[in-house]
Amino acid sequence: MSVVVGVAPGHCSHAAVHLAVLLARSYGQPLVVAAVNAAGWGAGRSLGVDGEYRRFVVDQARAALDEARALVPADIAAQYLVHDASSSRRGLLEVCEQHRAIRLVVGAKDEGPHGEIALGSVVTGLLQSAHVPVAIAPRGFGAGPGARLERITAAYSGSETSAELALASAVIAAESGCGIRLAAFFARPRALAAAAIGLDAEDAVIAEWSATIREQADEILDDIERLDPAPASIEMVVGAGADWGEALRAVDWKRAEALLVGSSSLGPIARVSLGSHAVKIVRHSPVPVVVVPRRATDDYIAQGRPASAG
Repeated sequence: MSVVVGVAPGHCSHAAVHLAVLLARSYGQPLVVAAVNAAGWGAGRSLGVDGEYRRFVVDQARAALDEARALVPADIAAQYLVHDASSSRRGLLEVCEQHRAIRLVVGAKDEGPHGEIALGSVVTGLLQSAHVPVAIAPRGFGAGPGARLERITAAYSGSETSAELALASAVIAAESGCGIRLAAFFARPRALAAAAIGLDAEDAVIAEWSATIREQADEILDDIERLDPAPASIEMVVGAGADWGEALRAVDWKRAEALLVGSSSLGPIARVSLGSHAVKIVRHSPVPVVVVPRRATDDYIAQGRPASAG
């Protein structure tokens, strides 16, 4: 098994490499650093793509690997490869299959806000088709030398799938020696503001929702407390705000933390709905996000079931 990280030739991949190192160290897995060369794929050669251009692209890919190699510390076992494929998305998925990846790590778009996650076309395509959880590093992310995961926060919506993923995350947190936190987020609906019902009424709505979601989470928290081994810490928080960015920043975050989001809120298997609550949470997360695509949900839950721990 391994943690695979994709580095993009010609783009800064430092945040993705830093996150991959953090996860590889925390999970005790080797690291595979991959640069995909689409120009070297067989279809390209059949169309007469210039050999000099192909060599240039390969040199760019190797340069990206050399840049990543300088960021990987000596305590991480790592290999570096250039993989020919018809596209970056397909190439990364092929590397994951070949190296039995438990996580695929990628970076946010270079053009996004510092410390937040802007989803590019490659990442969006991976969320639609990946069979493994996809970890996305915010622009500028760095956890510090020798860092391990301090806590996994599982986004909890009250759905059965989010409950199962939270429990699976707790088992993995325990195996990694870190804490687990369930977090529910609430952005005030525009309808409330438009109705001008006043802050007191808005606060009453939020308080009622918060009480309901905490009550629903009690059973999961009880199950987590009975795990053996148990996570280093167990907690539940609710973040509310005028918008999604404010809601996520209403709770504290550790430097070496990951937010897990399940795909049940991301829409049908063949589509990532950019209007969904889950994607808004991903975009505004101040920490790395691990998205479990629908195709990977069953495997992730199975990986985290207590019976499979150890």
